Amino acid sequence: MSQFGDAWHLVHSCEEKLAALSELHGQCLAEHSIKSSFLIEIKNFVENLRSALDYCARALFAKFGRSKKVAPRVYFPYAKLCDDCAKFLSEIVERSIPGLVAARPDIVDQLASYQHFGNSGNWLLPLMDITNENKHERLTPQVQKQYKTVRIRGTVPAGGNVSINLSKISLGGGPDKPFHAVAGTWRGLEFADTGVLVMLFLGLTLSNVRRVVEEISSLCGETG
Repeated sequence: MSQFGDAWHLVHSCEEKLAALSELHGQCLAEHSIKSSFLIEIKNFVENLRSALDYCARALFAKFGRSKKVAPRVYFPYAKLCDDCAKFLSEIVERSIPGLVAARPDIVDQLASYQHFGNSGNWLLPLMDITNENKHERLTPQVQKQYKTVRIRGTVPAGGNVSINLSKISLGGGPDKPFHAVAGTWRGLEFADTGVLVMLFLGLTLSNVRRVVEEISSLCGETG
């Protein structure tokens, strides 16, 4: 199996486990107790997602990389909050996947789009931070929180767009209203140090990692 194949295997495994994680999350909320099994499953889940990214990096190095070192450390490049795009392009990629900048600048640009300054949202750096904590320090702790929510449902004409002023939307509404807003509460677990909602983060990160594997493998002429 190729390294991209290994990456796809990990992504598919996480997709299969997400529903079970959601069920465990619900049990933790119902019992007002964070189960050790939930912490362990989160640890495995996020580490598998990070490994999928690292497999992509190793596949890129195997195909396009070049290094004077016999066995260079290859990993998926990521920029910290203090790093800008220029540093990512000139230093970080070359350090993590030697030779890729010269061989495939188009792929490097694609990798830049996944960073916190890119166009796919800030999901990569939190994934790296959480997995670093899991691997080197402790299982990432969670805390239970309750949130006030407003759920808005509406219809936008095909090809149209809409702007919403939340301060002027009446709760309730009816079938004659263009938008229907309902207030409620939502309970969930969040990562203690970051305030990131656990299940929302896992679902969005899984979706993003899947997209990365799909796009990078496609740029290399491989499919999952």
